[in-house]
Amino acid sequence: MTKPASETEINKKSARKPISALRILAPYIYPYRWQLAAACGALLMISIAMLSLGRGLAFIVDEGLSGDNPAFLSTTIIVTLAIAIVLAIGSYFRASLINQLGERVIGDVRVALFRHILSLSSNWFESARPGDILSRLTTDTSIIQTVLGSSLSMAVRNIILLVGGLILVIISSPKMSFVLAVLVPLIVFPLVLLARNLRQASKTAQEKVADLAVLAEETVSGIRSVHAFSQELFIESKFKNLTDEAVFAAKTRARLRGLLSGLVIFLVIAGIGCLLWIGGKDLQQGAITAGELTSFVFYAFLVAVSVGALSELGGEIQRALGALERITDIFNIHPEFVPPKPEIQSSTTPPPDMISDIISDIIFDNVSFNYESRPDWPVLENINFSIRTGEHVALVGPSGAGKSTILHLLLRFYMPIEGQIRIGNMPINQITNYTLRSQLGLVPQDVALFSQTIKENISFGSPNADFTAIQHAAIQAEAHQFISELPEGYDTMVGEKGVRLSGGQRQRIVIARSILRKPSIMLLDEATSALDSKSEALVQKAIRKLCLDKTSIVIAHRLSTVIDADRIFVMDRGRIIAEGSHEHLLAQSDLYYQLAKHQLLSDG
Repeated sequence: MTKPASETEINKKSARKPISALRILAPYIYPYRWQLAAACGALLMISIAMLSLGRGLAFIVDEGLSGDNPAFLSTTIIVTLAIAIVLAIGSYFRASLINQLGERVIGDVRVALFRHILSLSSNWFESARPGDILSRLTTDTSIIQTVLGSSLSMAVRNIILLVGGLILVIISSPKMSFVLAVLVPLIVFPLVLLARNLRQASKTAQEKVADLAVLAEETVSGIRSVHAFSQELFIESKFKNLTDEAVFAAKTRARLRGLLSGLVIFLVIAGIGCLLWIGGKDLQQGAITAGELTSFVFYAFLVAVSVGALSELGGEIQRALGALERITDIFNIHPEFVPPKPEIQSSTTPPPDMISDIISDIIFDNVSFNYESRPDWPVLENINFSIRTGEHVALVGPSGAGKSTILHLLLRFYMPIEGQIRIGNMPINQITNYTLRSQLGLVPQDVALFSQTIKENISFGSPNADFTAIQHAAIQAEAHQFISELPEGYDTMVGEKGVRLSGGQRQRIVIARSILRKPSIMLLDEATSALDSKSEALVQKAIRKLCLDKTSIVIAHRLSTVIDADRIFVMDRGRIIAEGSHEHLLAQSDLYYQLAKHQLLSDG
């Protein structure tokens, strides 16, 4: 199995090859190539119109002002106004087309980035920070959108004006070629030298802002804990320190931009001064006319303004490159389980011939597992068991024994280091994610509800289900009564992470979701451990209905909820040390007896 590249390695690669980050935008720009071509046409029209003004000024000075032809002066003014109209129309189409292009491209990038994030493995999410992910999806893409929508086109326009102005300056006075040969390297050198440092400073500043987003997201999500432990001042101090770091990084970026801008402006103005001095000498000697000098001054000014604008826009572009590299870091992380051969593939539709294989025995054959971040700490060692179709089994044992990991491996959140997991005779790494998970229902201890209505949360796994089916699932999950008593019934918003519902109500919503999905195998991970006795009784009643005629694997902390299981597996330190019925284990397993003694016997 190909291991995902670490984020540190990716950052080093992207720092070495900044241009490779730009290539990521090409596939998203290509569908809008005709709109881009139209925008480039408008941009070229603006640049040509702007460059033609210099020659027009020469004609006005030489023929209209110094000559005796008033009609010619009127004509040139009309032509100048026509050029101004062309500039206005071209600017409108450039701004309109480029901004639309930026919106569409970044919209597509956001969707693709979000899709890619959804495809990443559970291992990656264990170390990734939600606030940082959100920062890359929102803040970083917004920075790139600003550059695509305005800064980049302005930079291209100024480059055209710079190149065109330099060419026309040379045409006006070939002597300028030597001056330009010295001037241009002096201008380009600080751009190249400082641009690299500016890009890295921009990326660092954005990462500091991402750290702020992480702390803010975690604080808001855990605000009750913050209040309960009276840690408002501590969190505020931590936020202030991170803000100071972000401000310092932003000031470093600003200083580099200021240095780049100031140095370039100085060199440009000094160079233009040399050009004007040479042009003035030529006028005094009669080598050029007043109109040609006017044209020369215009183009010299145009060159100076263009270079000054490029130095400013260069800072914005470097900032966008830093944001683009952060996005590229995510795209460069390999999706979940991408082996060199097609063993595991995603699919939107399950192959019909595989469904019958899913509804079959579950076999763990000599399975071992450890997390990549802790290779020396085995979580599971040589796990061997089989579960018959329709059998109800339970996994019990102390915390850290590896119970939840078995469910995670079956769901293929992770892959075993050794051994094989089969359903029937088919290894699960030969079944598509969609097919496998469509037949597995999970009811975890920490339920996942979304900031939507109860109806939408129940139908999350079956978005095409009608209201009758949703209501029937809620009835079976013992949830219909409390839902009906709510003012808005099934249209009640549950709040972020279901905060408006009690723990038992949230669990029953999730059970209704699984009932509606109609899986063949149910996985329940301590679904009642955090509930009071009344809520537990209702949830247990719903679970019995949910697991009826299904294969089920239940992880339970409270043994009273699993004493009726067909078989109970006792786990300790990543191994199965005993199995059997409740009565058998009480007599044969010391660990199980101790667990039962502290729970069942003490309750009796």
